Amino acid sequence: MPSLITFNTTEVHLWDNPQQKTSKVINFPHTYVDTPRISVGLNALDVKAGTEVRVTGFASDIDNRKFTTNVNTWADTTLWLGEINCFVMRPANLDFLSGEFSATAVETSGRIDFERPFATPPNVVVFLRQIDTGGGSCTCIKTYANDIDAKGFTIHVETWSDTKLRSGIAGWIAYPEDKENIFSGMASTFQ
Repeated sequence: MPSLITFNTTEVHLWDNPQQKTSKVINFPHTYVDTPRISVGLNALDVKAGTEVRVTGFASDIDNRKFTTNVNTWADTTLWLGEINCFVMRPANLDFLSGEFSATAVETSGRIDFERPFATPPNVVVFLRQIDTGGGSCTCIKTYANDIDAKGFTIHVETWSDTKLRSGIAGWIAYPEDKENIFSGMASTFQ
């Protein structure tokens, strides 16, 4: 069964002491036979008003015992708090497929073809791993999947209002729709 590990930048430094690079070594609860796969998604951001949102979360230095979580910013972004979720999949667990889509100001959607088809259309979870937006009075960004079938789906990274997308990375995880004890859905702050 996959596991979920959460990392918050306040585990390393106080919120009022922002840093452009924040990392922490995380030990797995047990040693894996081989290197596990890890998908990382941004879970919470508190960015200084008036700065552009440039944030990335990722895993590095992955081996069968540990990995390093990272939440970084660049340019003029001041990140008071950042939180990521790390979805850890055993290397032999073939029920879960995962990957990433890189969006640009020009290309904000694309077709994802699975490395192997599912028996039926799977559940697909998408999330943002990196955001680079500029301009605007606030940052409005979302990612979603549609046209899901057994062979793949279409992923989108979109902004609205006056938010301008420079680039973004959206991660995805697909798993059988009848997989027991795994639940996913959609959350929105819109009514």
